[in-house]
Amino acid sequence: MGAVRIEQVAATFRQVPIAVLVNVVNTGITATVLTAVSSTRLPVLWFGAATLVSGAGWLLWRRYRLATLQVQNVRAWGTLLAIGALLGGLSWGIGGAVLLPAIPGFGQAFFVSVLGGMCAGGVVLSVPHLPTLLAFLLAASLPVALRLFAADSMADTALAAMIIVFAVALSLAGTHLNRFFTAGVRLRSELNDANIRLRAEVAEHRKTEANLHQAQKLEAVGQLTGGIAHDFNNLLTVASGSLELLEARMSDERSLRLLRSAQGAMSRGAKLTESLLAFARKQRLEPVLADLNCIVTEMTDLLRRSIGPTVEVRHALAAGLWPTLIDTTQMATALLNIAINARDAMPRGGKLVIETANIHAGDSDLPEEVLDQDCVLLSMTDTGTGMSPEVIERAFEPFFTTKEVGKGTGLGLSTVFGVMRQSGGGVRIRSRVGEGTTVQIYLPRAKGVSKLATENAIRPRTSSGARVLVVDDDPDVRWLTVEYLREMGHFVAEADSGRAALAILERGDPCDLVVMDQVMPGLLGIETVRLARQTRPELKVLFVTGYADKFEGSDDPLIMKPFTLATLTEAVQNALRQKPRNESGNVTPFRRARAP
Repeated sequence: MGAVRIEQVAATFRQVPIAVLVNVVNTGITATVLTAVSSTRLPVLWFGAATLVSGAGWLLWRRYRLATLQVQNVRAWGTLLAIGALLGGLSWGIGGAVLLPAIPGFGQAFFVSVLGGMCAGGVVLSVPHLPTLLAFLLAASLPVALRLFAADSMADTALAAMIIVFAVALSLAGTHLNRFFTAGVRLRSELNDANIRLRAEVAEHRKTEANLHQAQKLEAVGQLTGGIAHDFNNLLTVASGSLELLEARMSDERSLRLLRSAQGAMSRGAKLTESLLAFARKQRLEPVLADLNCIVTEMTDLLRRSIGPTVEVRHALAAGLWPTLIDTTQMATALLNIAINARDAMPRGGKLVIETANIHAGDSDLPEEVLDQDCVLLSMTDTGTGMSPEVIERAFEPFFTTKEVGKGTGLGLSTVFGVMRQSGGGVRIRSRVGEGTTVQIYLPRAKGVSKLATENAIRPRTSSGARVLVVDDDPDVRWLTVEYLREMGHFVAEADSGRAALAILERGDPCDLVVMDQVMPGLLGIETVRLARQTRPELKVLFVTGYADKFEGSDDPLIMKPFTLATLTEAVQNALRQKPRNESGNVTPFRRARAP
């Protein structure tokens, strides 16, 4: 309703210059004619008074031009407009009542005809604002009609009646036109509001569509990256394991140096696949109940040493911060990656501000992934060069970097993205070119106490060999695992698929431990174990995989590829020491495999 009133008053004010000009011109012409047909000076005085009123209307219009019409002041401006119209109408009405007795019949007819034209014009110009229309029309017509009614002449009475009828007709017509105008304004206002809502919905739809497209793109890249990393882990496992076995058989110093150089390359390759798996959200995490304030505080010295003295590190840590479940090692790595990116964006130095806050569910700033959850926010803001929208869109893609060749792998932010998404949270980047960058990490508030991950201490290897079944579809990885186990002194059998492993176990062959690959054609590792335990519930299992997805319904131990002899030795010893699910079952020994 406020918008309609504003438009009514504004539309009428737009007509004020025309109304003032018409009023001055018509009063001037009328005064000239009346002066010529009569001997009185009243027309000249009337013209002066009417001109003053027109001047006041002009000043009101100028004042209006300097103001801003709002809902709060529209009523006041409408009142001033109606008062101006009232004064303009009275200049004609009272002027006519004074002039008519002093001028002859021709002058009277001329004045009444001009008055009728002014009333009709006033209705046309004031249609948007009904109070203004009625104020001018009634003020201009009623004093003249009453003056004519007071005369004794039948002709004056008839003319007065005609003026009243004319005024009533114009009032009704003006009211009708005002309704049409108001309905049109209301319709335009509603259409404008609907258009604004539609544009907002379209913008939101496009934003959602863009976010979905980006999420789908990152998901597709993540799946591809995870698959490549898994296969690459198999290759690294075979290569690094073969080098480790070869090291024990070499004595030449130069050959050993070459071998260790190759082992260093294998280690770097393993770290690369670890970053790829983090982006693909397939890294093995060990979440614990953690306070991000404590992590930030403990990491501050390392951050300062890593990014150098030219960058000032500041804190703005919230009191009473909620706990969250996070792998503290990965969180520390994420902080370091973001800090290094911030340092590179501030070559001449600057500030890095680390802030934490509690964010309640439903907050408009929350990412869609955690919109309905209470979250802990950790944000890192730098004063660097900032990012363009195009760079922000690709910032989480693996191997994407804006740094010079050799100064970045492009895996820093992609690792942060993968770890936080795998932890149930989300990451957002807010930045403008030249205005710095803010990386925001949202993690769900922990509900209850988490089951902390514990590490088993390394125990001395046992002297007696265990009966171990190795199941892996990759022949090279399977061969290396078998060789490792034989080096430990274990009795080893092998299978190249879940079905082959089930066939061995269903024969009743003894088995102290199954070393099981998870991702295999046909039956997955966890499916194979589930079927095997239907008949052998006491079965102990150690999973070995290039992925690190949590196995639903399984609490069996897991190690990641590529692994070393020491890693496998410790994992096998710990798995063998686990309490069996069922102690029943006869055991007959495997044939001990001969070492090559």
